Amino acid sequence: MGKFRRMSDWGIIGHGWAVRRLQSAIAHGQLAQSHLFTGPPAIGKATLALATARAVLGHDNRSRALVDQLRHPDLLWIEPGGDAQAIKVDQVRELLHALTLAPVESRHRVAVVNDAHLMTDSSKNAILKTLEEPNPAVIIILIAPGADAMLPTIVSRCQILNLRPAPLQAIEDALVARGVVRESARNIARISRGRAGWALRAAQDEGLLAARAEHLEDLRALLSANRTRRFAYAEKLARASQSDVTQTLQDWLLLWRDVARAAGRSAAPNALMNPDRREWIAALADQLTISQVAAALRATSETLQHIDRNVNVRLALDVLLLKLPRLPSG
Repeated sequence: MGKFRRMSDWGIIGHGWAVRRLQSAIAHGQLAQSHLFTGPPAIGKATLALATARAVLGHDNRSRALVDQLRHPDLLWIEPGGDAQAIKVDQVRELLHALTLAPVESRHRVAVVNDAHLMTDSSKNAILKTLEEPNPAVIIILIAPGADAMLPTIVSRCQILNLRPAPLQAIEDALVARGVVRESARNIARISRGRAGWALRAAQDEGLLAARAEHLEDLRALLSANRTRRFAYAEKLARASQSDVTQTLQDWLLLWRDVARAAGRSAAPNALMNPDRREWIAALADQLTISQVAAALRATSETLQHIDRNVNVRLALDVLLLKLPRLPSG
């Protein structure tokens, strides 16, 4: 495949092993033509894909800047557009047609399909043929939460890099290096659950932290709410996007995990994933039995799994809210 320029610093947080593997393949001209980057949302998959494209296509400052802006003529990037919940076959066919053309400025063309698991069945079948018979000048990177979200026939033709949560200290240090106060950086790192992408956005966008705070305050109110108020909240949340519903429940899940640790007297102050809610966590651990906490934790986790499997969101939320413990109001 020929040798590409090796980048000394890709600016990736906490996934050094993946960067080193890709850098070595690039340096030795052995970069696979088809890749599948997997891992939880906001873990850094798209950032790694962009960095890989930069290393392949970025031969000078201008070309690297064009890659970062998604404007390089040899970088093709598709994902669900606007409010769309799927990557349609027309998008994929347009991409595949572009891949048949010769590179404009580089020796290769790089195609990235973000949220590839959201391709329609027709889209997946369309891209499969290209993966089976790749053009030597083409490198394709698919991004998905897990290999099980893709067709086995697609997975079998890709080199898989499964990104794990980054070390919290690495995220904290990266935020401090970007000018975030150490205490804030530490809190964001813990709340991020090792999702470097989320942490970087949270440091720049107060809206992310505000949304999390709102989710936790909603849970606080629901614990002392009657059935009518709980069902009303379920109806309201069910009208939100699936990503918003998922994020809300993930925030609740982390809170319940902290309460479980506190109830079991196994939560050191610096081990909480929600250090800014320490007093509330301790209060819940005192007010609830271990079995109640375990039931809430299990119900929240199961609801997330149900929603991921496309069950009726409203029904799943109704069941969850009925299973949450009831605390006295006031």
